Amino acid sequence: MCLTLLRTATCVLLSCLALAARPALCAQPEEELNIATFSVCAYDPRTGEVGVAVQSRFFGVGVVVPWCQAGVGAVASQAFGNPTFGPRILELMGDGFSAEDALKLCISADKDAASRQIGVVRANPRIQEMQSQDDPLLALNLISPSAGDVAQSFTGSKCMAWAGGRTGISKDGIVYACQGNILTGSEVVDAMALAMDDPASVLALELTQTQSSAYNGGKDLAGRLLGALLAGQAKGGDSRGMQSSALKVSQAGAGYGGYSDVKYDLRVDDAPDPFEELARLLNIARPWALTTEGYNKLNSGNMQEAIRVFTELTQVQPEEPGHHYNLACALARSGRGDEAMAELQLSLSLDKDNSYRSYLPGDTDLTSLRDRDDFKALLAP
Repeated sequence: MCLTLLRTATCVLLSCLALAARPALCAQPEEELNIATFSVCAYDPRTGEVGVAVQSRFFGVGVVVPWCQAGVGAVASQAFGNPTFGPRILELMGDGFSAEDALKLCISADKDAASRQIGVVRANPRIQEMQSQDDPLLALNLISPSAGDVAQSFTGSKCMAWAGGRTGISKDGIVYACQGNILTGSEVVDAMALAMDDPASVLALELTQTQSSAYNGGKDLAGRLLGALLAGQAKGGDSRGMQSSALKVSQAGAGYGGYSDVKYDLRVDDAPDPFEELARLLNIARPWALTTEGYNKLNSGNMQEAIRVFTELTQVQPEEPGHHYNLACALARSGRGDEAMAELQLSLSLDKDNSYRSYLPGDTDLTSLRDRDDFKALLAP
């Protein structure tokens, strides 16, 4: 009991100090626009990804609502949204606060809290370190005894109906918070939560070919987030209609060249069908993101994962010679020479500019193939 009281007192003291030390982050502008929207925040402990997807009858919603930081978490700030809440809550969670405590700190200092709607999920690197492939919820349950530690959805009493949210942890361990305001009804958020829990439920929707391809069966976090938006829209979505959408996903080292953590930052500021346009952008962006992931795995020596990623790329874009070439490199470094040669020959047959052929003499990834007659034949003029 004494330890509990001490911990409570310490948290209160830290909260007061935090608010006193950083008041500017919670400053409120005098006039704000009502960002009526529906959104989903999520964290996948299997990959370390955090992300947000959002749609609204509001111009440029992606500039205001979604915030995420690799290794920390994700935030959606909407209704009469305060964009400073995104970086503020991420900073607090980065300092060790739970999703619940970080949210409470901002709300308690906000004179307009009754008009806010905020979704929060918190990443926990220890979950990723401990996670068992056979039981994706094991580490999450051991480290975080309640979903409140990692997921929160707050809807102020003055948010315009219908307004509300749902939080949960899917069967495969994805932590999520779904919320929306000025919706056609509670079924919108319920459908979003179901899509996060059960990816197969999205396949029952009437998706366009573009949307189906971008959803990709909910196999990655970006697809799962898009699926939640599509499910919410199928139930009515924003009661005022459609205008803009956005999808952000962060993962350590997932950005271009491994120099940043930004895996996806897709924005549709104004479109007749922002869902279709967001899906189109994701279809373009995914191969780039996978290529970066594959290179990261290859350069770190994780050949099994590199082969998995590059194999997926050959399935996504089978006519792209670079994907087959990269897969050949990973296979060659794994000692799987026959498979590597098959991919290499396919790559060169697809390469109309012969650019990949010029890489062969000096590519150290292909060292294990150099004594093979079929490889030497590729070097012949």
